[in-house]
Amino acid sequence: MNNSLQNPLKVLHTKSKECWSGCLEILEPKDPSVSWQVYLFQGKIQYISITAGQQTRLNYLWQQFRLGSKCPDLEDFHQKTSEYTQLCKWLFDKKLENDQIKKLLFMFVREGLINVLSIKETSIELKPGKRITKALISFELTKLIANEPIKAQVKAWQEVRKYYFSTASRLYIEQKNALKFYKIWKDLYTKPELKKLASSQKLSSFVSLFVAKSNLYEIATKAKVDTYFLVNYLQKPIEENILEQLPFGEVIVADEPRENNDNSHVNTGDNRDRQSSNVIVCIDDSKTVQKQVKMTLEAAGYQVFGILDPTMALKDLSEHQPLMIFMDINMPDINGYDLCALLRKSQKFKEIPIVMLTGRDGMIDRVRAKIAGANDYLTKPCDPNKLIAMAKILEHSMVTAP
Repeated sequence: MNNSLQNPLKVLHTKSKECWSGCLEILEPKDPSVSWQVYLFQGKIQYISITAGQQTRLNYLWQQFRLGSKCPDLEDFHQKTSEYTQLCKWLFDKKLENDQIKKLLFMFVREGLINVLSIKETSIELKPGKRITKALISFELTKLIANEPIKAQVKAWQEVRKYYFSTASRLYIEQKNALKFYKIWKDLYTKPELKKLASSQKLSSFVSLFVAKSNLYEIATKAKVDTYFLVNYLQKPIEENILEQLPFGEVIVADEPRENNDNSHVNTGDNRDRQSSNVIVCIDDSKTVQKQVKMTLEAAGYQVFGILDPTMALKDLSEHQPLMIFMDINMPDINGYDLCALLRKSQKFKEIPIVMLTGRDGMIDRVRAKIAGANDYLTKPCDPNKLIAMAKILEHSMVTAP
């Protein structure tokens, strides 16, 4: 696994010249619960989607491109029909001409490309097996990036990224800051350029969108304005910490109060004591993966302790009695299979659930993980839903175990 940070434009240039086919998964550097998926065929861009907040993004673009009534809902896109296939079907259902459909697909791709190219450095994963088999149209990268409006918008979003995470990230205002935000926007609501927003949303309703932890796509859709237009007016409250930025995965957590246990770091061999701890250990040599796991699981109420050097895992683990362990397979010096097997030989760790993390998704890897003693297996970048669900399932199994 390549853990080095890369520039998305440079990687796209390289893959375009190589006439590469597959999917580039480009992690949002400040919101690791979100990745952009750029689909290529023979070096040309077919489509760009997002791994979290798909529906909110489509709702926003549907409205921006004036496609009529509410955008249809995606159906089981993870397992069966892809977002691209469903989008094409919706556009055909509107009885549009082929040229109109291709123009709209270009506009969907353009919005995603602007987001991707505004990222300067991040973790990028190549997935050659993940493809769109039948695309209506594809776009040459060189022509897209030569487009002056696209170049201007990329530059503008690079400035926005200095203070804002990503379009999928949630914006939250605590009740104590609501009045400050209200006062700032009371004056803004009188400006002529915000007349459209003021006419579509009462100020109190607008403020409530942030109390509800909506993301930028959701807010812009309800306010009927452009995301870039809106985020520029949100710069001041964001920089003054009146608005808090949250990863997209944060709102997935069920409203179940969890209390931090003061004894969560105490070593004990008793199952009942171990169940009261909410410490999860992540062993992975990638800082990007560590950050994603930490942000996602801490939003769910767990404490996350990260170990970057797998050779130090046994020593570092001796200071913790974790609820469970998430562990990378491909690490230097000692791989995840061998480390998992070593932990299973230890009286202290033999019963603690272990989940293997890997960028590959093959049957052989799953079998090897089971043989090594792992309880389960997750592919990276981890879907926040699946990561939290896995943690809760394993926690429940520990609590109910005899």
